[in-house]
Amino acid sequence: MTDVAGQMLAKIERGVRLESPGEITPEYREHLVHLMTMQADSELAGGYGYVPWIAKAPTVEEKHVVAQIVKDELRHAAVMYGLLGDLGFDVAGHVRRYGEIFTMRIEAGADIGTRRITSDKRVNIFYYPIDTWADFVFFNFCMDRGAGHQLEDVRGCSWGPWARASRGSSRRRSSTSATASTGWSGWPRTRRPTTRRRRRSANGTCER
Repeated sequence: MTDVAGQMLAKIERGVRLESPGEITPEYREHLVHLMTMQADSELAGGYGYVPWIAKAPTVEEKHVVAQIVKDELRHAAVMYGLLGDLGFDVAGHVRRYGEIFTMRIEAGADIGTRRITSDKRVNIFYYPIDTWADFVFFNFCMDRGAGHQLEDVRGCSWGPWARASRGSSRRRSSTSATASTGWSGWPRTRRPTTRRRRRSANGTCER
């Protein structure tokens, strides 16, 4: 075991967070970059997928809510890419390389499971299109809560910059959730899916 590895593990065992690239091993950095790129790419690709619903949302109030959600997703992406940049990751080159790929979506009926279909690192749910307003509402609800659980896990991680950033993201995400709930609070009464097929379609978004 190298000196860096021994010192790194000793700090982690004492509950001391790691703060600089010089404190971590190449293996730790590799896995850290992979995990943070997954989050960054998912935030960016997810935000791109929401953009069309600014125009498609039924009311001005709901358009405003969707715009706020897009803004928050891109802000979260910017934070994550900033952390990656601090590790020497080529953020500009990465985003340039995948700029158009991040907007790519598969057919709604496709089932890719855990198979990767592009080389970006987004989680697979962000390959699926959002075809209806019901899909958008349920998709955002499920993904926001899933992200909340992920951020809670990250708050306890050994990489200090990511742990601190996750606290800020959790607070902003909670604020966005409250705004979103208010923005479409009338949806269940006024825009409830009218057929069993549409209900299954909307709920299925959470299951993919």
